Amino acid sequence: MDQLILKKKTGFKNLMPNNPIVIRDFRGIIFYSTIGLSQVDSFNLPEGSYFIDQGLIKELPAPVQVKYIEMPRAERWMKSPDDFSIYFDENPNKCTIDWETQSITFDNSLKSSPLPNIFFILYHEYGHTLYETEKYADMYAANIMLKRGYNLSQIGLSQLTALSSKQFERKNNLISRL
Repeated sequence: MDQLILKKKTGFKNLMPNNPIVIRDFRGIIFYSTIGLSQVDSFNLPEGSYFIDQGLIKELPAPVQVKYIEMPRAERWMKSPDDFSIYFDENPNKCTIDWETQSITFDNSLKSSPLPNIFFILYHEYGHTLYETEKYADMYAANIMLKRGYNLSQIGLSQLTALSSKQFERKNNLISRL
């Protein structure tokens, strides 16, 4: 496996679009895969350290352009959680943001989750700085992920696996917008 270290969001061309690409994160967990997707000619990766498990890619001079989800007017204005402490601990929820202690706590069960799933949940919590409505926090998370270099397939899969089957409306809302 070839290692790939990116200092910023980067676009890539798939040199063999009929063959799958499989990229693992620094932990060895699948980060991006085109298995099961229709032909993928180009894609982005966010800043980070990766291992190319399968596929042949070439860096593009610029990231692949993406369309962002149109957001509704903010419902509230809370302090930005950019400097909040982030922990893994016992948590009855997947993740909780605590405005008083300025902390974000993930449940320990998420430690081995794919990074796109973890970041979708994190950015969803960030979305609560502006939105009380859960589906709007999901849309906010998707836009942040796109800005950072995640791909539509990663965002869609993250949201589908992060939310329970009871959240059909939220899942449908985001998938239809992606």
